[in-house]
Amino acid sequence: MAPSRGERASAAPTSPWIALLMLWLAGCMDACRFDRAFLICRRSGVVRKKTGQCFLNGLLVLGSVLVLQKAIIPALSWLLDFEAHVDDGSARPVPKLQSFLIALYYVLWLYPIYVISFVINCIHSNEIAQHVFHEVKKTMNEPTSRPSTGTSSTAAAFDSFTRGIGENLYSVIVIGAFFAEAFVASFIPYVGQLLYFVLLSWLYAYYCFEYKWGLAQWSLERRLVFFETNWAFFSGFGSPCVLATFFFSPLVSTGVTAILYPLFVLIATASDPEKSIARVKRDSSLFPRLPIFYLANSCSLPIVRFFVSRFPATR
Repeated sequence: MAPSRGERASAAPTSPWIALLMLWLAGCMDACRFDRAFLICRRSGVVRKKTGQCFLNGLLVLGSVLVLQKAIIPALSWLLDFEAHVDDGSARPVPKLQSFLIALYYVLWLYPIYVISFVINCIHSNEIAQHVFHEVKKTMNEPTSRPSTGTSSTAAAFDSFTRGIGENLYSVIVIGAFFAEAFVASFIPYVGQLLYFVLLSWLYAYYCFEYKWGLAQWSLERRLVFFETNWAFFSGFGSPCVLATFFFSPLVSTGVTAILYPLFVLIATASDPEKSIARVKRDSSLFPRLPIFYLANSCSLPIVRFFVSRFPATR
């Protein structure tokens, strides 16, 4: 009996480029599942409250930038009788007093507000991920782990705790080195901005999913292997967030990120990337592991060895 048209289509080999595009689109579509965020916010008052606070923090940063650009600078220009061009068309230098007052606004208000909002949003994002993670477990009727008691279990819990701290610190160093790598790559002629966009997409995706993987007690090695093996999917997942901030100034981008980032953390925690990838990735040999964090790891290991040599573990 001859196979049907659907069977022949499924049996036909898929072009690697088409499969790559499909995997990228799967990640992008997962990132745009705002319905998941809406349903969880509707179900959980804590998630709704924390997400709203992150949104207000982002609006505060954006509002501070807007006040500077639309109110403070024009007011200073008027008060100091500053004009961008004189009547004959030649440019006049900016008065030193105006530059000093603008710098004062940056130092005393804008930068502190940005740092405080960033720290608060990181804390809120962690709390959002925790509540979403437990809500998803309740929906799937999965049992939640409970801490054990006893001397041996206490020692094991302490070892696990210290190992988790070490992995988190190492992850922070790796991510910092990776961001520096993306920043340097942006200066490469012709392809620098494209590389910067792709690297930032991976960085945002890793940040969003790191909360979920930490709550699921994934080791750092498992996170990196899964991420680097499915690099096309995570490039697609991080692209919407990067696209929303890519064409703005750095300060405006930080405000937009403060609004969108907790939302993408919520979506990432509620999503199931394994299922989304399995629906598209039929042949794993088409997508070999891409060592995305190789350079960042190489730069981070000397720092880790330095601290280990200075602060050796005690047994």
